[in-house]
Amino acid sequence: GVGMAAEKPDLGRSEISKDEKDQGAFKTPTIRNVALSAPYMHDGSQKTLEEVVEHYNKGGTPNSHLSTKIKKLDLKPEEKTDLVEFMKACTGEFPTIERGRLPE
Repeated sequence: GVGMAAEKPDLGRSEISKDEKDQGAFKTPTIRNVALSAPYMHDGSQKTLEEVVEHYNKGGTPNSHLSTKIKKLDLKPEEKTDLVEFMKACTGEFPTIERGRLPE
């Protein structure tokens, strides 16, 4: 899982669940406004969206706890650029929502 290759591994969700299968598992946030939330990853190790895409394009960081579901993406340079631009396009203002009122 994520963070398990470190000298002192971040056990992720298993710290809470006490379930070994949750080692290296972390909550995945929304991509809305992701361009505004650097640095990235659970430990802040990726400074840019381009670095994040490249990390996953290579299949993550190999370690004994890495999920078999994490595979190399083998994206072409223009596909990586398109993916980053898509994430940046998900940046915007949150709509104003009026506080609800109960009927009198």
